[in-house]
Amino acid sequence: MAELLNSVVLKIAERCNLNCSYCYMYNHEDQSWRNRPKFMSDKVYTATLHAIRDYCERRPGHQMYVVFHGGEPMLIGKTRFAAMCRQARETVGDILSLSMQTNGWLIDEDWARILVEHGVHTGISIDGPAPVHDAARVTHAGKGSHARAVRGLRLLQEAGMEPAVLCVVDPGADGLAIYRHFREIGVHTMNFLLPDVSHDNKTRFYRGRGATPVADYLIPIFDRWFAEDDPDIRIRLFWGLLRMMMGGDGETDAFGNPAMHYVVVESDGAIEPLDALKVCEEGLTWTGLNVLHHGFDDLECGRPLLHQLVNEGLPLPTKCRDCAEKDVCGGGYYPNRYSRERGFDNPSVWCADILKLIAHLRAHVPGGFVEATSGSDLR
Repeated sequence: MAELLNSVVLKIAERCNLNCSYCYMYNHEDQSWRNRPKFMSDKVYTATLHAIRDYCERRPGHQMYVVFHGGEPMLIGKTRFAAMCRQARETVGDILSLSMQTNGWLIDEDWARILVEHGVHTGISIDGPAPVHDAARVTHAGKGSHARAVRGLRLLQEAGMEPAVLCVVDPGADGLAIYRHFREIGVHTMNFLLPDVSHDNKTRFYRGRGATPVADYLIPIFDRWFAEDDPDIRIRLFWGLLRMMMGGDGETDAFGNPAMHYVVVESDGAIEPLDALKVCEEGLTWTGLNVLHHGFDDLECGRPLLHQLVNEGLPLPTKCRDCAEKDVCGGGYYPNRYSRERGFDNPSVWCADILKLIAHLRAHVPGGFVEATSGSDLR
C-alpha cells in the first residue's frame, strides 16, 4: 500500500542572500539551481496548490503541510508572500499547517505581522553564538549573519510567536555552549542536524575533526537538557531517538530508515525527493516530473528514486543488518549513506557518532522514564 504524502516543500525562491559554507544547495555536488527561475511563478504555484487539493480530495479527510522554503523564501517579498498564503487557504481549504524555514536576515516588524496574521509556523536557522554561527553562515560579501538572525528571532518572539531554531552541528564545536546560547535567547524548540555530506565528500568538508565529533557535540547537550527536566524545552533529535527506543515513531527521516512522506517542488515546478540529496551527485534528484503536467499520484511515472523513497523506502544497508541498533538508527540519513560506488548501501558517514549517542541515551534514560512515557505524546 502506498504511503501518504503529508508535506510539500515549496522552493519559492531559488536564490539566497547568504552563502553558508556547508549549504547542500549551493556549495555541494548538484548545481541545478543555476538553471532554475529565481522565484516560483504564479503559474507553478497555482499548479502546486491544485495538485495538493486534488491529492487530498482523493483521500477524504487528509490534510497536508505546506512548507515555504528556498534558498531564502523571504526574498519573494512581503506582498507576494502574503498573497501566496491567502491563495493557499482559498485553494486548498483546511490545510493542516503553513510553515517557513528562513535564515532570519530579512525579518522586520512587517514580516512578523504577516507571519502571525497568516499563521505561518516559522523556523530560523541559527548555528550558535556569533563565533560559531558567523564562521559558516555568511553573506556573499563574507560578513557574519548572527546579529540579524537573532534580531529576527526576537522580533517574532515580540510578535507573540515561538519560532523554532534549526542548528547544523559543527563537528568538534562546544555543543553545550551552543545549547546555552539558545536558552539565553529564549528558544524553546530546537533541532540539531547532522551535517549533510556523503561518503564521497565528508573528508573534504570535515577532515581532522576526531573519531566521533558529532556525538561529542551532542552528548553534553543531551545531559544538560535531560538534567533540566523542563517539559517546555523540546529538542526534536533527542525526542525522536527516545521515541524509537520505545518502539514509537521517530518523527524524523534522519533515523529509522523510514519511507519519506513529502516531496519537494522546485521553482520551475520540478517534483523531486529530499533536497539534501543534492550533496550526493549532480542530477540524482531529477525525476522528469513537474506540477505543470503531473500530480502527486504520478510519482511512479518518473525516475524510480522518488517513488521508491516515498512509497517503499530503501533497504537497510547490508552492513547494518546485524547491528543491534538497526531499528533505531536504520543506517542513518539518506544523504549520509550515499556513495557513487554503492549508492545508498552504506552505513551513515556518522555511524560511529550515532552509535555512541544512542548508547549514551540508553545508559542515561532510566527504565521508569521509559515506562512512564512510552504511551504518551512526547511532543
